[in-house]
Amino acid sequence: MPSLTVDKIDEYLGKPVNDPYGRRVGYIIGFYSDADGNVTSLEISFNEFGFKQVTVDMFRFENGSIILLPEWEYTAILLENRLERVKKRVAALEELNSKKEIPVHTYEEFKKKLDESLIKLKEEAKGVKEELRKRIHEIEDMIVELEKAITAVKVSYISGEIPEKAYKASMDHLRRNLDILNSEKASVKKHLDKIEALENLPVDAAVKVSVAGETPSKSSQPMQVVVVES
Repeated sequence: MPSLTVDKIDEYLGKPVNDPYGRRVGYIIGFYSDADGNVTSLEISFNEFGFKQVTVDMFRFENGSIILLPEWEYTAILLENRLERVKKRVAALEELNSKKEIPVHTYEEFKKKLDESLIKLKEEAKGVKEELRKRIHEIEDMIVELEKAITAVKVSYISGEIPEKAYKASMDHLRRNLDILNSEKASVKKHLDKIEALENLPVDAAVKVSVAGETPSKSSQPMQVVVVES
């Protein structure tokens, strides 16, 4: 996102904050800035049940809306960016070496640093994937809970215990939240798949990524520099 400065912060103070799936998170009630006037974090009132300082990097300002990324999504995106960057650098280095365009000692020095970076990212990826799988399980539990609630409301309506107006109001709310959970689950799965695809990205595919700016599918053969176990 573009940098946010104190002279623009009045546009956002007191405004509502949603997550990417349309759920109301809370409101912006304060901010923190550095000596240059750049806003570094925002103070959020989480529906008056909690208050937290959140780094500005976790926000997206889109078409007048303020979107706060969930912790799992923000962490996943950071990892994806790092993995993609390092894999592209490995590909570029290997290509330069194969064409004899760099000295051997320089190649070995850079190769060592990139290998060390990949090892660190491998360990980081394990933790991030674990968190993503945990979130999927949490969402699935909530989906089951909503499905039970939907069933209970339907039974009460069909048996004549509640009127149609109350039934429709309840079902609209339940179905909306079920759609939100399914949408979030799909997003978590998408990030999990992307991380695994980047981990297994071979050198030749990384060269194509660098040119086309796209991530190849998981069907690519794994690169031998690093093998990540789930």
